[in-house]
Amino acid sequence: MSTPADRIAGHLTAAITAIGQELAAVTDPVQREALARDVIDRLLPQATQDAKAMRAEPVAELRDGRTLREVGELLKLTPARVDQILKAGRAAK
Repeated sequence: MSTPADRIAGHLTAAITAIGQELAAVTDPVQREALARDVIDRLLPQATQDAKAMRAEPVAELRDGRTLREVGELLKLTPARVDQILKAGRAAK
């Protein structure tokens, strides 16, 4: 049985494969490079921001009624890192 992490990795692999196939179908190398650049410069950074917001959600849930130190202990992170994750999540919204 696969884990949630395995399934997420599979989804990402499938998405990257599909993007590669779409790019490979573009015969004009100038256009193909421009599309690849758009993936790198616009789409991947947006996906990273979205993932940061997804990470911040459970951290914010844990923060409710707890100190940064307590949350950090639960997640094996420093209080400063917990704070960074929460701030990044707010910035991503």
